[in-house]
Amino acid sequence: MVNSLIGKAMNTFSFNRFGKMLRWVLSVNQRRILYAIAGSVVGVFMAEMILLRMDGIYTPLTMLHYYGQVGAALFALVSLILVSTIMSGVNEKRKREAFLMLPASNLEKFLALMTYTSVICVLGVFLAFVLGDSLRMAWFWISGPYTEAKVSYIGNPTEYYYWWSSAIPEMMDNLTPHILEADSCNWFYLVMNIVVIAAIAVWTHSLLIIGGTLLRKYSFVASMLVFILFVWLLSWTIHHFGLYLFWSDVWKDGHHYVSEVGVLAYVLAILLPVLAVFNYWASFHIFKNFQLITNKWTNYDILKR
Repeated sequence: MVNSLIGKAMNTFSFNRFGKMLRWVLSVNQRRILYAIAGSVVGVFMAEMILLRMDGIYTPLTMLHYYGQVGAALFALVSLILVSTIMSGVNEKRKREAFLMLPASNLEKFLALMTYTSVICVLGVFLAFVLGDSLRMAWFWISGPYTEAKVSYIGNPTEYYYWWSSAIPEMMDNLTPHILEADSCNWFYLVMNIVVIAAIAVWTHSLLIIGGTLLRKYSFVASMLVFILFVWLLSWTIHHFGLYLFWSDVWKDGHHYVSEVGVLAYVLAILLPVLAVFNYWASFHIFKNFQLITNKWTNYDILKR
């Protein structure tokens, strides 16, 4: 009777137990997180100082543009790798044994691991970029030089850039999707752009999650190979059948604004979320069958099912 009541309690989701699970995951990986952030801060600072010595960086504005592009690429790459390491925190036998014995439902444990890699670790990477860039800013502010760059746009006030200016806004600008001619297109065109971008992002995240849940090694490489295959198939479909996602023909001075949403955009807006749901479901199903001792390559032994 008591075991039945405990089982029913574990089958219901509890934010309290989820929070305790997340705190446990953070506690057992705390030292690794702190060391990783500290090393990344120094790495970002050293990388920015080394990149400054490269040819082509003569003004603060050029430096910020370069830092923003490189920083955005590195941040995106590292974040994707971290998302795919969802099981890395419990890969060791001792941690895995303690994790499986914790009083929480499978869903709470799974979401705790996914939150750790997809949110906490990514925020840690962002913090490392901010602190590393702040070190570079402090270094230039103390040591100089004090050259400034002025940029003027018609109808806007003059903007000033210094060698100690932050590169984080430029990095965030490069990470943010930009819809071409967004100010001249109709609202439905903009909404569909956002929906398709969100669908691709969610599907990519689910692909990394299922890769990291299934594979113990090379999960990121395997997930990215599937992603590259998807991009190739999408490009082949567009060129072979003459399709398009979005099309716009804008004449600003002549007030001729034409924007269309292609059939392929509707297909992706429906298909990718469905595939993402399947990936999350499959990832959770694999996680529910988690074993203390697994083979060298996967967390799910198909031959034993």
